[in-house]
Amino acid sequence: MALAETQALLARLFTEEELRREYFEAPLAVATRFGLSVYDTQRLAALDRCETEAFARSLIGKRTLYARKALPLTARALGDRFDALLWEAIRGRASDGKLRADAAALVALLERRIAQRDLAPVWIVDLARFELAFVEAGRSGPALFFRRFEFDIASIANSLAKDEDVSAIRRGAVGVWARLPRGRLRWRLFPRQIAPP
Repeated sequence: MALAETQALLARLFTEEELRREYFEAPLAVATRFGLSVYDTQRLAALDRCETEAFARSLIGKRTLYARKALPLTARALGDRFDALLWEAIRGRASDGKLRADAAALVALLERRIAQRDLAPVWIVDLARFELAFVEAGRSGPALFFRRFEFDIASIANSLAKDEDVSAIRRGAVGVWARLPRGRLRWRLFPRQIAPP
């Protein structure tokens, strides 16, 4: 069995709804496209569609839980839209088993949607980037990085953490995250002036 090709196909089957549909309609055509032999294709043809769909849903559910853990305030602010936006962001991408990848994909999607004026509130990108910074800083080893925010992100985060209404002010900040080797993570937000338009 061509292990690499089989693994690649399975990973995509479990993460891409359209490919799963196509595969179960024409397994030979899809498997051939992935470079599998007739023998390997016949072995994969034994996959049960219902079990495959159930497994794919469980993977998405697990990834959603991890993303909610990585971006809890963003999830609270987006409410019911969080899951749909996350699924849109990670559609077709196999998980690498790390919280950061799916959270980063969601942040990138939010940035695109805000730039297209297709999502509100506009401060949601700052909030997601703020929370993602903690995920990135949580990796082992020394860290030093900066993030710019357009809004008063501390006020937004505090309001959401206290379950209060958010009153977003366009008063930017620069965030600094730092950790020495084997040291504690330190972070701070510094207000910055934003020039009038």
